[in-house]
Amino acid sequence: MRAIWTIAQYHLLLMFKERATFFVGLLMPALMIVLLGVAMGGEMGRTIHVDVLDEDGSALSAQFLEALRAEMNAGDGLFVLCTYQGGAEDGCKLPEDIAERSAEWQALAEQRLREADAFGALVIPVGFGEALRADEPITLRLIASADLNAPTLIRQKVEAGARRFGAAVGVTNAVLDVASDAFGAEAVGERAAAFDVVRAQVDAAWQERPIRVEVRSNQGEGIPSGFNQSGPGTAIMFVLMFLLNTSTLLVVEREQGTLQRLYTLPHRRGVILGGKLLGQYLYGVLQFTVLILFGAAVGVEWGDNVLGIALIVLVFTLTATALGMALATVVRTSAQAENISLLLGLTLAPLGGAWWPLEIVPRFMRVLGHISPIAWGMDAFGELMFHGGGVVDIASPLGVLLAMAVVCFGFGVWRFRYE
Repeated sequence: MRAIWTIAQYHLLLMFKERATFFVGLLMPALMIVLLGVAMGGEMGRTIHVDVLDEDGSALSAQFLEALRAEMNAGDGLFVLCTYQGGAEDGCKLPEDIAERSAEWQALAEQRLREADAFGALVIPVGFGEALRADEPITLRLIASADLNAPTLIRQKVEAGARRFGAAVGVTNAVLDVASDAFGAEAVGERAAAFDVVRAQVDAAWQERPIRVEVRSNQGEGIPSGFNQSGPGTAIMFVLMFLLNTSTLLVVEREQGTLQRLYTLPHRRGVILGGKLLGQYLYGVLQFTVLILFGAAVGVEWGDNVLGIALIVLVFTLTATALGMALATVVRTSAQAENISLLLGLTLAPLGGAWWPLEIVPRFMRVLGHISPIAWGMDAFGELMFHGGGVVDIASPLGVLLAMAVVCFGFGVWRFRYE
């Protein structure tokens, strides 16, 4: 056992001396966790600011802004309205004299869009309140940035707020028209005062919402996104790809004769091979651990079950090491080993859900994807991260990974040739 450990230590020392090992094994996956996390919806603290210029300045335009603010604050709370009348919310970064410079608002708004200080600019035109009271259509103007997602999100929020406020105004006007026809304008009283009273009652009735809709996804809960997808997916993919290169390492040493020279030591061949594999395994565990810690630092929610996470790391790394050894027995040259390792890694990664969650693909692809050990590793992480599972809950995927490791190690030992 001491000999195996000594060979493993020497193997690790050689790998740590290679700069490429640090770059490909740690720096590149860390960068991909961040880039893919942002691309798949990771927020990293970003708030979507929407600039608003109320040119009308009426009571109805102020009420519309309040309704729009309530709509934007519903749910995720990522939206902030930045008004150009001196009532800006915190974090808007508007100039202090913005109220006096409102005539220049469009130039300033376009500059803020370019600099990503805001992602949209909304104009409430003059005559907004009068048009609504007269039951006439009015058009709002929305300028959006070139961001991929923000314009769509802002438009959805603005349109939802406008529909709700417009519906309340429409019902108010309809009620006043019916009352005027039935009882006469004198019975209704001054229309402007009656409008405000009826609209307030309509708005209160809207708040009650006698019909509610409960939305449930047919894909289930806990679909990973953002950093919660890129973190485990990237880490598990790079660990697999690094350990698949075990085949390249063994074939290169066999081609160069270094493996044969080691056999002159007073140890059995299995001890020497075991030391090499243990060195690869230990580096894989270290790589996995560092990427998990980095993921936690950028916002990946790994869950609170440290024991479960540790078991996933240990078992998956064992399976990947076994797969790399098995691959070394079916390739003849180092070039074949390198190319097949890369191809196999880039195939098993998306197939197993490292690039996107398997919950969004058709059922037959989810079944097919589980020929990849990555799928079982992602299933185990999913239980811990999204369902509050424990060690018992991840026993099934870990059992499958262990079975894969036994099969691959058995095949590798049976097929391995030392010369």
